Amino acid sequence: MEEVRRVTTTRKPKRTTIILLIFVGLLGLGLLATAIYFYAIGDTGKEDATSQVTCACYYIDPAVISECGDPRRGFLFKTATVSSDQVCRASCSTSDLSVNLLNSSTKQDLFQICQLQTVQDKRCAEMTIKDGNGKIVTGKVSSSDKLTVEAKFEKEYTNHKFVINNQDADPDVISPDKLTIKKEITELTGSTISIVATGIDSNGEQINSPLCRRLIEIEQGGTSTLSEIQVLTRKDTDVYKVSRIRIGIGNVSDDEELTIRFSFSENLTDLLMSDGFTVDSSKGEITILEQDLYNPDNFGTEKSFSQLDGLEGSIDITAEVRGSTGVIGSVEGSFNLPKIDSESEEENQTTEESDFKVSKTSNVTCIERVAPDNVAQFTLTATNGSSQQQSITSIKDKLPLGFTYVTNSSKINGVSVTDSEYVTVTDVGDTKEIVWQKEGGWDISAGQSLTIIFQSQAGANALSGSNQNEVIITPKEIPADPTSLRAEYVIQVAQDCSDPDLPDTETPTTPTTPSTGLFDSVLGKIVAGLITLIVGWYIYSRPLGQIAIQKLVESGLYKEVEIASWKIFNPKKYFEAKILKKIRKK
Repeated sequence: MEEVRRVTTTRKPKRTTIILLIFVGLLGLGLLATAIYFYAIGDTGKEDATSQVTCACYYIDPAVISECGDPRRGFLFKTATVSSDQVCRASCSTSDLSVNLLNSSTKQDLFQICQLQTVQDKRCAEMTIKDGNGKIVTGKVSSSDKLTVEAKFEKEYTNHKFVINNQDADPDVISPDKLTIKKEITELTGSTISIVATGIDSNGEQINSPLCRRLIEIEQGGTSTLSEIQVLTRKDTDVYKVSRIRIGIGNVSDDEELTIRFSFSENLTDLLMSDGFTVDSSKGEITILEQDLYNPDNFGTEKSFSQLDGLEGSIDITAEVRGSTGVIGSVEGSFNLPKIDSESEEENQTTEESDFKVSKTSNVTCIERVAPDNVAQFTLTATNGSSQQQSITSIKDKLPLGFTYVTNSSKINGVSVTDSEYVTVTDVGDTKEIVWQKEGGWDISAGQSLTIIFQSQAGANALSGSNQNEVIITPKEIPADPTSLRAEYVIQVAQDCSDPDLPDTETPTTPTTPSTGLFDSVLGKIVAGLITLIVGWYIYSRPLGQIAIQKLVESGLYKEVEIASWKIFNPKKYFEAKILKKIRKK
């Protein structure tokens, strides 16, 4: 029996197997490209989720405003930028202030620091306001002063301008790189001046940065001024006497050396008073009591207010106040000395009905719910329309829903007052009610007025649209017309006061990551990879898979694709195949 010898042979790889390996390789490359693509999308989503947030801190001068809340009152800002998943807090320190560069007498450690949690627009990055001496204005200037405003932008914009008290003003100087603009302001009128620096970006949007908005108080003249005179009388046995005189005066110090000259409508001697009166600069008033008015020693003569004894009817009085530098001013008023008749004394003691009228105005007609445009200034004016002095015991203001009173923002007859002395704020349901009152009330001469200025801030729950703000005064005497004791002011609340018709929308705090489809998760990528590997293994190892690949290779579509690939990778072979194909057709 012949020995059977096994001969080892080497089989050449089939073309199908080679193609199969190429196909699996292409699938692997596709899987790798898919993974890289979706991982890149994932990284982009993470950048969106951790976008940048800018916050700021700013300094305020307690000599101008005592509490935070209105960034326009800041005079120096510092910003910080962090990712949105971190707490943003800018760093300010009073030790960083150079007080010799500020137009303020406040001590360095007394300046206050406020935080601005979010700066939505920082395209205008910095603004400084300096007085005529080149010092930074901390919030208050004289009307005779000169202001130089300089604003800096983060990059080049167009249509730069300043908005001064809601009026557009072109800058005096624009730097060659168009990053800095300057403006000199010399005419300072009114009680405040609002300054905003703005421009237009490449998208046509207006810049509205809280870093470049200021509200400055203006001290008119920088000298003392008189506002009114009030004279109170009382019955003393069989004669009426002047019990107290109050003269309203602003911008005067307690130690100012003053003299007061009183003149009368009757044929009476003028009285020059150099002693016996009290000056209270915090209240803005000069007060003289009865015992001092009837003390001749205070006038340097034998004459005093006793020369009024026995007079009856209306008496006109003029008070001229003189300081160390000259006459400050004069005010006129009148008071009544009733006729005393013992038989009808009770009748004559009947008090005349009060004739007060109250009005309410504001410096804005529209307000927003976020800083810096969420604060409005209101002015209440109560005018005595009667022919004699009358009194107001209290003033009550009912704020709209979502509005709050700005602490220590009240001014009475132009003089700032403390809340503990005059103001009470209470909750009435879901709203706030402010009451101004003092012991004895306010005595208002005939034809004179009591003026109260205060600030109110709109919160997040303020209602969009028209909001009614009502004021009510309570006179000591019976009112002739109770309806005149009430007044209202309607203020608009909007998402954007520059476009009041814009609907309210919730602004997302972080950008929303877009959906990228089925493979935007790690699990989806793993499943896609497993499917690709299983398909490749099945085609390579199973007969059915090889048959499918064989049919694919023999198909006309595959041949067309193969010839098309030669055009790129083997132009010579592609040219030969095209020639052969044309010859066969013939």
